[in-house]
Amino acid sequence: MPQSTLPESDKWPAAFRGSILSALISKHLSYIGFADRRAYAILTINSFLVPISLGGASRADFLPAILVAIVTALSSILFAIISLLPKKYTKKAPGFHYLLHFSSIQEYDEETYVKEMGELFANPQEIGKHVAHDLYRMSTMILGRKFFWLKLSFFSFLSGYSLAAGFIV
Repeated sequence: MPQSTLPESDKWPAAFRGSILSALISKHLSYIGFADRRAYAILTINSFLVPISLGGASRADFLPAILVAIVTALSSILFAIISLLPKKYTKKAPGFHYLLHFSSIQEYDEETYVKEMGELFANPQEIGKHVAHDLYRMSTMILGRKFFWLKLSFFSFLSGYSLAAGFIV
């Protein structure tokens, strides 16, 4: 096995930084999965409740509650769907090239991308900067947006059915 020329004290900090960055990326990806699962749950629940509510629309005494329930369920469905849709891609300003973020890869042809990735991996200081940019963009472009629409969906769902229950009682 080839021996590293780095002193032992320099090996661990680099491995530690790599572990931290890997854990952060993993945490962000689990948040994205969490938000998506919640959005699918809202879609499923409302998909059952809307037809059930429509079944009682013939009863005039329950009509206001049913209308509120249906309108808020449909808005909750809309917000959940928006949270699941990817953000519209926008081309980045010239300057720093985001080689690690999925939305930036499509800016390159394969040969250029592979060449620039090779250059990136040859420079350890640059890798950390790229990972930090990727984490930032994952948080701002994906997570912030997902959780904003998911909160609106939950709020619409809970407030709508609470209001509908208030009409019945």
